[in-house]
Amino acid sequence: MICVIAGIFWALFDLTRKLSLRYIDPKVLLILFSLIQIIFFFLWCIKEGFFFQIVPYSIPGTLLIILGIFSSLFFLRSIKDSELSLTIPLLSFTPLFSSIFSFLFLDEELNETQYFGILMIIFGTLILYSKRLNFLFFFKSFHIIKNNQGARLMILVAFCWSLTPILDKICLKYSSINFHGLIQALFIFIILSFFSIKELIDFKNQKIKYSIILITIVIGTIATVLQFFAILFNFVAVMESIKRATGQFSAVLFGRIFFKEVISIQKVIGVCLLYIGVTYIL
Repeated sequence: MICVIAGIFWALFDLTRKLSLRYIDPKVLLILFSLIQIIFFFLWCIKEGFFFQIVPYSIPGTLLIILGIFSSLFFLRSIKDSELSLTIPLLSFTPLFSSIFSFLFLDEELNETQYFGILMIIFGTLILYSKRLNFLFFFKSFHIIKNNQGARLMILVAFCWSLTPILDKICLKYSSINFHGLIQALFIFIILSFFSIKELIDFKNQKIKYSIILITIVIGTIATVLQFFAILFNFVAVMESIKRATGQFSAVLFGRIFFKEVISIQKVIGVCLLYIGVTYIL
């Protein structure tokens, strides 16, 4: 159940991030998001205490910070420049990558049925990108993805995000959730602020719609905390599959409602195949 709830909040986070990017630079949005997380996790640490083992935490924690910064920037750039319904579904590749990495680093092995579900997810994604429902245009989906910058960035994000929950799960062996969240948010805030001075100055001089930005940050913080708890009690690949299934349906729905994106028959069939694939994984 916690995976489903986390998936809903991540889907809402995808939507509100795209809406926020109409008013704010991606780097500044990440800085504000990190700042609110610092405050939230710091208060949590004060209230309930924490534990932390710096030596075993340092390597996976550092890698997680680096991946978090670059993947988030790539993600925001992708959804800003491309259709939500054609970029978010590419995150369906995340369970595929996660199943490989979680087996290598966490000894979490899926069964044959679950691997079949992953192949269905890939097939559904290619259908989603096909301009027409025939084999010629199906194979041209590879070409469309290759030449779409937003799609290429999202594939890279899927690769990075398949690693981040695995690194989170490793880090949570050596840290409580609240201190782990605090450390990650603090270093991301410091590094991004150092490289975003110009953007922060421009932000101060702009008229910003703060309501949607605040909603985005709050939803994102809730989604982050829920994911931390979800990976403690579930295989990473299973959590990612549920999360992505929710995101895929929401991307097509939200893309239509908020951005007037066309819902074609191949988008509908593609999303249905993605859902079937996730069902097999579960």
